[in-house]
Amino acid sequence: MGMKEVQYTAFVLVAGGLGERLGYPGIKIGIPKHLLNEKTFLQYYIDYILAVQKKYCPEGHKIPFVIMTSDDTYSKTVELLEKNKYFGMDDKQLIIVKQEKVPAMIDVEARFALAKDSLEIETKPHGHGDIHTLLFQHKLV
Repeated sequence: MGMKEVQYTAFVLVAGGLGERLGYPGIKIGIPKHLLNEKTFLQYYIDYILAVQKKYCPEGHKIPFVIMTSDDTYSKTVELLEKNKYFGMDDKQLIIVKQEKVPAMIDVEARFALAKDSLEIETKPHGHGDIHTLLFQHKLV
């Protein structure tokens, strides 16, 4: 029953993090999901949306796909999409939003983290909860 309503929804992917903790030099959504065909996580996600769109939406309807990025991932996400011709998705149905950064804390006493070899306060993406505010700000709710 829910698939009849999918045309009234949007898909959202929070993609503000880097793959550094995974030992990957790029963005997490660029990591190959399958080693045999090297399909990235982002391509797998887009393939799924396009399949759902084709099967359950009226002809010509495009399900919006919102990708939340950060300062760290925005340009690399755009580059990955453009390099791969949006993995077959219409670029007009893609909405890329960017979350803000906030000062990073190093402990429960709320001491600021300093950037490496600097006296500047290190900043990090605010968190996944930003997606709700960004969807509202971009009139996607």
